[in-house]
Amino acid sequence: MRHDAQRAVWWITVGLTVLAATLRFWEASWGMPERIGLHPDEAQHVMSHALAISLADPDPHFLNYPSFLIYLIALVNGGLSRLGVVTEPWQSYLIARSIVASFGTLTAPAVFWLGLELGSPLAAGLGGLWVALLPLHVWESHFAVTDVMMTFWIVVTLAGSLRILRRGQLADYLLVGMAFGLAVASKYTAAFVVVSPLIAVLLAHRPVAPSLRNLVALAATALAFSFVATPFSFLHFSQLRAAMAFENQHVHSLHYGFSLPAPGWQYHKYVYELFAAFPFSLGFALWAAAAAGTAWAVLTLRRETAIVLGFAVPFFAVLGHWTFKPLRYMLPVEILGAMFAGLWLGSWIESGHGWRRTLGASIAAVVLLYTALFTISTTSRLGHDTRIEAAHWLDSVLRPGERLLLCGYSPYLAVPTDPRIGVDTVGEVAISRLAERSDDSLVEISSLHFWRHERHHHPAFEPAYYRFRSGENGFRLVKRFEGDFLNREIYRQLDPMFAGYFISPTLEFYAREPSTVTEQPRLRAP
Repeated sequence: MRHDAQRAVWWITVGLTVLAATLRFWEASWGMPERIGLHPDEAQHVMSHALAISLADPDPHFLNYPSFLIYLIALVNGGLSRLGVVTEPWQSYLIARSIVASFGTLTAPAVFWLGLELGSPLAAGLGGLWVALLPLHVWESHFAVTDVMMTFWIVVTLAGSLRILRRGQLADYLLVGMAFGLAVASKYTAAFVVVSPLIAVLLAHRPVAPSLRNLVALAATALAFSFVATPFSFLHFSQLRAAMAFENQHVHSLHYGFSLPAPGWQYHKYVYELFAAFPFSLGFALWAAAAAGTAWAVLTLRRETAIVLGFAVPFFAVLGHWTFKPLRYMLPVEILGAMFAGLWLGSWIESGHGWRRTLGASIAAVVLLYTALFTISTTSRLGHDTRIEAAHWLDSVLRPGERLLLCGYSPYLAVPTDPRIGVDTVGEVAISRLAERSDDSLVEISSLHFWRHERHHHPAFEPAYYRFRSGENGFRLVKRFEGDFLNREIYRQLDPMFAGYFISPTLEFYAREPSTVTEQPRLRAP
């Protein structure tokens, strides 16, 4: 590579890193210091175990997730605590989120590197740019959960696999072994990426004996790094099997609001990902470009592309068959789709055909503008999450001694910070019997509850919520908090849960009649 080209690659890398970091560290203190348990998986499955780790007992006692992220958090947080930097629980959460945000930041230049193995610096740069702006990846980089870190190591594994195809040196195999081991130690589903280096070896057509020796070195390196990063997954293998049996049942079971089936054309396996989850996760413009780019990659299939698709296709096929559909599960596939969008548009912009150059540049401009606006509008909700704003409102309107009733799962609801305000909690099953309670000043409900029953047309809960929200049970809407973003109502048509997906759910507060509150528009009957 010429000196000018090398300098361009360096500047693109720096630019992508700065942009990705800006979006991922922006509002990383989401909910702090008042409320640090806003994301259930972050609090229950990662932080509770990371903060319990000690030298005396390094066992996380939880193998449903590998331990790499848990150990990183424990090590960094423990060191900073000893130095007196971390003194409050919320600071530990900020450390954990910063670790994940760092891996999220590095994923953009890692995709640029992978793109350079597949195309020109311009095309690779566009792929890295789309990843830097990718909405779901930006959101997930704000939470201390495992998918972002896994995705980074998967990208490194794929880039190393292309190096195996091109060069086949021992160092390339060792790099892939390290990245693959750490990917699996981040999240077990990363094991699918083992297919890519194997395909690379087969397509390279090198002598069998040295290739086998290098593969053994790769496997040994992967096992070593994986063991160091999540040792109790090996040491307590019977517990690991039990955890995997639980997770297998978990991803094939019904979770209202986040799983299939549900009434509607989009709520079918694979259809949901392709035409509901992906459009929201990438934004409409990048989704369309990723679809076109992936089709272009398949139609112009090369050995290098086959190595990448060798991971993406089985990963999508297996996880897409699960009934449980958290958006973040498909993050590696969406990252690769964004990269293919960049490679496709870059090839058209650099094409000798005038109409292709013009059309490619125009599409890239539209994707850039829409995705940037969508990502900014959705991510900005973190800075004014409805649960935090509603908590401040509750502190101002409820007097000491008055009581708030939370109907449902408390992490989905606002809680006043004033300890003098009484807080009671009941399950959703009580939604039709709230009129029997007379000692609560306000009742609070969350869209993360009532929209999931709207999504599934639950025969009991959907009409019960309608009767309560329309005032038939003697309650009147006093205040509503909701977070808006670009094309929110359109995305809500794909899945009502998207309108408040773990960030800024709609919160409604009701008071018992009589009330002086202005009449609210009546709800449409289900």
